[in-house]
Amino acid sequence: MVHIERHLRDSMENELGFTWNRQMLELIQEMIHENNRAPEEGSAYEKTAEFEKRYDAIVQTVAEEYEESPPSDYYRDGYNLYLRMVEYRHNHLLFLSNSLVDPDNNLCERKARVLKGKINQAISLRSFEQLAYFCECLSMLDHFRIENRENLYQSVKEIFNRKKTAKPKVQNRKLHKRFYLRI
Repeated sequence: MVHIERHLRDSMENELGFTWNRQMLELIQEMIHENNRAPEEGSAYEKTAEFEKRYDAIVQTVAEEYEESPPSDYYRDGYNLYLRMVEYRHNHLLFLSNSLVDPDNNLCERKARVLKGKINQAISLRSFEQLAYFCECLSMLDHFRIENRENLYQSVKEIFNRKKTAKPKVQNRKLHKRFYLRI
């Protein structure tokens, strides 16, 4: 839904004569607010049905507005967003009825932002394999954090202080390196 919000704001700036984009943005923000207020039990069936009805009404408004003034060749993003909203309606509204679905992908974006920030600061990754190792290390640290380990430093130290097992003879050196990195 965060990407849809961005496209709606863009549409509001570029298609000044339309009203649907502001209505849809307000509806999405209200739906996300309602979802965040009671995430475990999910929205009540009546509230979900009301949101779906309003969503459909706004999509109908979009169709009417674009019928009156078709999208220009210069800016078609708002119209393309409308088509995606019709096609993926179920996906866009799934977070209302299923509490396991987040309304946004902020967690994924935050995790990717860590890597991007580190690369911009000081890291020089010379191969895709090094990138994979770095991501695995970040994943391990994040796993320790999720487990609520008292001392993150101590948890990492334990990994390095493990007794090393005898290395099996492996033909493929890349497989060999990955096997020991994951242990």
